[in-house]
Amino acid sequence: MHAVKITQEEVKQGLRRARYITTSRVETAVFLALVLEKPLLVEGPAGAGKTELAKVLAEMLSTELVRLQC
Repeated sequence: MHAVKITQEEVKQGLRRARYITTSRVETAVFLALVLEKPLLVEGPAGAGKTELAKVLAEMLSTELVRLQC
């Protein structure tokens, strides 16, 4: 697997370009998950934007999103 070369500022700008309303905590968690090549568990109530975050990240990384609903 190849390490993702992305800066925290690029994560922030990418989320904002996609009009994803975010916080610095979310931006930092996403950045660290990408740099450390670790999964990111996103929790929250229905409608909080969990799936949208996954869609935005898949688009930012030019990758396919596979959604499993359990």
